[in-house]
Amino acid sequence: MNGGVSEETRLARDAIALIRAWAERERGTPRGNSVPRLAIKFCGGCNPGIERGQLARIIRRDLADGVRWVSAEEEVDLLLIICGCLTACADRTDVKEKAVQSLAIAGPRISFIQREKNGEKEPSGN
Repeated sequence: MNGGVSEETRLARDAIALIRAWAERERGTPRGNSVPRLAIKFCGGCNPGIERGQLARIIRRDLADGVRWVSAEEEVDLLLIICGCLTACADRTDVKEKAVQSLAIAGPRISFIQREKNGEKEPSGN
């Protein structure tokens, strides 16, 4: 814990701030006129250093308004990939193929990547 705040709460707070900033930027794009579709994909959980389910619950709760939660198997505007350790086994191209953009949480780290449908990537955040 850090100052009474769990690692999951800190990660959730940071991820939520990135997602809200992303949503604000998206409002100015052609696809930004609709409610963004978000999904969560988990790793297999073989070596978790964080409680992935708790992290996801906090994110879903705090982003309940203004987004539409869908299955990770659907086309999504933003895919949250939650991995319990730095290996980030679920942060793979085949997992992200239906996502326009993705945010990966791997243990204590968050990386935000913009993905174009043609497979090109460019950084767009932290």
